[in-house]
Amino acid sequence: MTMVRNEPAWAPVGGSGIAVLAGRDDERPAALRAGAMVLPLDRRVARRSAVVGLEVAVTARLLDLLPTPPTAVVVIPSEVDFTAHVAEVGRVARGLFRVDGQEPVLTVGVACPYPVAPETTEDLNLYNMHLEALPEALVESVAAARRMNLATANGNCVLLLQRFAPPKASAVVAASPNRRLPVRISGRWGLTEASLSEVPADVFEVAPDGRGITEKLAWKPTANVTAHGGTRTVDLAEPCRYRSSLSRRTVSRLAALARNAAVVAGRPLTLDVAMLTDRPVVLRCRPCAREAFPVP
Repeated sequence: MTMVRNEPAWAPVGGSGIAVLAGRDDERPAALRAGAMVLPLDRRVARRSAVVGLEVAVTARLLDLLPTPPTAVVVIPSEVDFTAHVAEVGRVARGLFRVDGQEPVLTVGVACPYPVAPETTEDLNLYNMHLEALPEALVESVAAARRMNLATANGNCVLLLQRFAPPKASAVVAASPNRRLPVRISGRWGLTEASLSEVPADVFEVAPDGRGITEKLAWKPTANVTAHGGTRTVDLAEPCRYRSSLSRRTVSRLAALARNAAVVAGRPLTLDVAMLTDRPVVLRCRPCAREAFPVP
């Protein structure tokens, strides 16, 4: 499968690779105080789970398998006053994602440092974030991460920054490395933003052999779509309300993708996927608790 980072719809993450943002300590003028760290999501972070958390470390291991967008990782230690660094983080982010002088639209998300329940999404993504609102979104995300105790073993909060592209449909895929278990997929038109229990979705189950597919289509009267500075809910046309949001070919493709990733990772995974026309882009790859997939 062609990696999405090579597609023109996505801006590459550039820069020197790692930027540590620090400042002077007023009480010790000769010393530097700790700051934030900004780095691209690549293989170098795969073995640094104590620093970047489980989600980022596992995703870094799977970059050759998953069509992920270019992603910048921001690491904020617990002792850091992030408000003192947010302007610099925003400046670095603009430099990483700018293409041909054009300012990007970014998404901000909080990386989960530990296993999560399968087929769940966190309300910690701010889609379609224009750059003028980026500093506020960054501060808000760090505050939410600290409030919800989403910290790594080293006490860091970790944010993910990605260039945004509006999806035609989205999906959440849950797969186990145990090949005796089916792969479960939920799909919907537009964005996945709220809790899965609150948004009508089509539900698919792909048999362990990858051949049989069962589906339960939902009545989908509305969809979340992009709007300036965020998202909005729109009414769907009548044919789309009853039509499957994901084709069977797409369901099979997503199931195989998720299964292979889970086998390589050696643990259950939940993938958050955006469908750009007919191309899947894995926005998030969250390790799941092993006990959530009992052996049949």
